[in-house]
Amino acid sequence: MLPADDEEQDRQDVEHRVLTLVLDSLYAAPELILRAMAPKQDRTPAILDVGTGSGMWAMDMAREFPHAEVVGIDLTPPTLHNTHLPPNCRFEVDDVNLDLSHYAQTLRADGVLLLVAGAYQLYDEQRVPLPVVSEGEPGWTACQTLLSAAFEVGKKLGGDLNAPNEWPGWLQSSKLYTNIGVEDIYVPIGPWMKNLDYRCTRISELLQIDASQLFPAFRPLLIAGGADPATMDRYIVIAEKEMKEMQPRAFAKWRYVWATRTRTKWFEYES
Repeated sequence: MLPADDEEQDRQDVEHRVLTLVLDSLYAAPELILRAMAPKQDRTPAILDVGTGSGMWAMDMAREFPHAEVVGIDLTPPTLHNTHLPPNCRFEVDDVNLDLSHYAQTLRADGVLLLVAGAYQLYDEQRVPLPVVSEGEPGWTACQTLLSAAFEVGKKLGGDLNAPNEWPGWLQSSKLYTNIGVEDIYVPIGPWMKNLDYRCTRISELLQIDASQLFPAFRPLLIAGGADPATMDRYIVIAEKEMKEMQPRAFAKWRYVWATRTRTKWFEYES
């Protein structure tokens, strides 16, 4: 849905840095990940990063687990970090909406499925969703208007952008997964909270940069979806100002969901 140019990959790198600092790790559910990635006698541990974007997460995972094979896939290859590619990491161009069968045993028994997505919704100081209202009405913000518009265009294009809310239920209803967990992470956009230490201040400042760069990236999608270009340009300018001035004071949210693959074979499972 977003561009695949250098500017967007730069933004993704900033977001990667934010989430790594928030988790103090490259991943949620560290006990499950470390168990799955432990060196093994009979096979090489492997990581498949679906929707690798700038590729930074895949490369960092390859450095943390040098004994593993790491493959990142996306519709376009990363362009910014090819000269720093770890020897155990590679990137492939692929469309996961078509098929993954050529990646044999995509998730092995006892392997970990790790899902993460940012919400197309901002939250106020009480972590209540910002309202989606018409311009001029109380509570209107350009930032939430653009996020909501992108969400609606994504649905029209066939994307299920509400899927992160359904992930836990889908996994719990399947005999193919166990050890299912979920964690929602709220991060302030800019250092508007009181008594932030240096680390948290830096995280919020990085997210402020990330958020400011996100709204211009939505422009091609929104125009393709039928939005008026002049109106979108005006909203983008207002949204960038809202992020810079921290008005509204807002949180962004990411959802992490994880599960361990059971030993039940897919062809033995009847849904």
